[in-house]
Amino acid sequence: MNRLTTFLYFTFFISFELIAQVNPYQVVQDMGRGVNLGNTLSAPVEGNWAPVVYEQYFIDVKNEGFSNVRIPVDFYGSRTTGSTTSFSINAGTAGNYNGSISDFTVSQTYLNRLQTIVDWSISQELYTVIDFHGAQLKSEFLTTFDSSEPNYSAPSSEKRAADLMKFKSIWTAIANQFINYSETLIFEVVNEPYFELSADEMDALNTLIISTIRATGGNNSTRSIIITGGTLTSYQAPTAIGSNVIQSDDYLIASFHYYQPFNFTSSSTSNNNVFNWGSTSEKATVISHFDVVKSWSDANNIPVTLGEFGADNTNGINYSTGLDGDDGGPENLDRVEYHRFLAEQAINRGFSFSAWCAGNKSNKTIHLRTDNPSTSNAVSGNWVTDVKDALLESGNWPLCYGPIVEAILLNPDFECGYSYQWSFSVQGNLAAANYSDALSASYAGDAGGRVEVTSAHIYNKVLLSNNVYTDDLTGKRLIIHGYIKTLGPNQSIKIRIKSNIGGDTAYNASDVINLSDGSLEGATYEQVEFSYEVPEETASVQVQLMFGQDEGTYLIDDFSVSVEDASLGLDVFEPEPIITLFPNPSRNFVTISTNLAVSSLKIFSSIGHLVYEQMNTNRINLDSYSVGNYILKIETTSGSSYYKKLIIK
Repeated sequence: MNRLTTFLYFTFFISFELIAQVNPYQVVQDMGRGVNLGNTLSAPVEGNWAPVVYEQYFIDVKNEGFSNVRIPVDFYGSRTTGSTTSFSINAGTAGNYNGSISDFTVSQTYLNRLQTIVDWSISQELYTVIDFHGAQLKSEFLTTFDSSEPNYSAPSSEKRAADLMKFKSIWTAIANQFINYSETLIFEVVNEPYFELSADEMDALNTLIISTIRATGGNNSTRSIIITGGTLTSYQAPTAIGSNVIQSDDYLIASFHYYQPFNFTSSSTSNNNVFNWGSTSEKATVISHFDVVKSWSDANNIPVTLGEFGADNTNGINYSTGLDGDDGGPENLDRVEYHRFLAEQAINRGFSFSAWCAGNKSNKTIHLRTDNPSTSNAVSGNWVTDVKDALLESGNWPLCYGPIVEAILLNPDFECGYSYQWSFSVQGNLAAANYSDALSASYAGDAGGRVEVTSAHIYNKVLLSNNVYTDDLTGKRLIIHGYIKTLGPNQSIKIRIKSNIGGDTAYNASDVINLSDGSLEGATYEQVEFSYEVPEETASVQVQLMFGQDEGTYLIDDFSVSVEDASLGLDVFEPEPIITLFPNPSRNFVTISTNLAVSSLKIFSSIGHLVYEQMNTNRINLDSYSVGNYILKIETTSGSSYYKKLIIK
């Protein structure tokens, strides 16, 4: 056992707390589907805008199958003492400010009330988000960043410094109040700041509050924190978050809100009168917008939650009075479909969500707030049932979900989906081909690639391309291995490396690889291989498979890359290990995400018995294993071993 392996092995047993820190991707997956407790603690006085909340609310939410509640809370107004109005708003005066967080005091009574509500939520095993949110937050703090507002203060002013100190003092009080709470409690820095704050201002505010929360210690050191960006709104908001913020902390979750098209989602108001939604083009717009967020999330390795979305009540109805709105509102089937489709699209991309609900008196209602015994609604029931059911009805969490590690081949065994990280293209007008899932015909597992060439031309006209890898491989030899089976005779392929060498694009292809007739009885997959020595000044490499020469069907699966030292012929290259298990703790399955070239996975019980061993997989079904602590051993092609703790609950 080498020194690194020994260190990892003993750290594994000695330092459970370090290993058990929860990855934010796992937090987002566990958050799943949820709702907002809107207009309750974000009102100037609880009960002003929606009924005072009772414990039964969280029981209702849990019983219906939701797994998170977002709680908007406003700490401004009478809830925090200490005024900043006397400070200069003029530029260049910030140096005059010498205040501290002790100049401001958050009401302990209010913090205790919030704690009671959070306890109710967590006791139902609901992930719970404390979201800084409200009209007084906006008027006392956010609008001071907006030069068009009468209370604007210059960025370098004494008042801006004082306002930031007050905001910091509030978050310090919140963090200290909940310092020992588990990872099921999440903090959200601020709601929808992008209407007033620029991207740079929001980056600075995020940085300030992240460091403030972390400095309180305890479980706040690794608590998930939800952030968003400035300037850009709706689905573009997270894309405005600076990379310096994202890279500064390992426990961040990005958030966006979605109310497009506004003339439908807010159609109970007089200036919006589109009551129908759900056409193919309208759904395509949602798909396009959500894909922007997903691509950004993947590129920046940060999970995403959809913090708010929804459409106005059918016909603008007020569920408290039972009266329709004067200006109408969405058609019921379209309102229901809007909620169903957005929930589905979020879950399909690995976004948790919290649908907006502001109670029985509001224009966006899902729960009728009958948890409060004093609530008397003209419309009976606890829920707007068809909308509630729509949120729970559709969508499947991605099979492969989590941070994307740097690797020469991503999704090499196709088990994350045949098209995930594999890009299929047909060049020119002479070749014709299609690409699909090999399904049960795969070499191993449940998925593989299937390329059907219906009109041949030349090899490079039908391509299946993987990841562009940019780490330094100078002096290395790449050996690409894979398994291919044809469904007929006279078929062949080439394997190619597309690279950037000294700023120029270069292509290096294998010799023709003639394949056996896979339609013959007893025919199996055959292994193919291509060796490539990486030249100096290579900035990137990309593995490509070329099928365009011969008509026929090709089944492909289980590709891998070995990296050797080209001068010595030894397999000595191994990157700094990145190993992530999610979810962990897990109930049904665990997915392993790593940048290592894995040769086998083994699971040992807590007393050292080998209970699982498998090659060529990154997803393990845990249904047959008992609850408890296990050891996952990862063996690499270079002979190294790494250990991670796996908890089955």
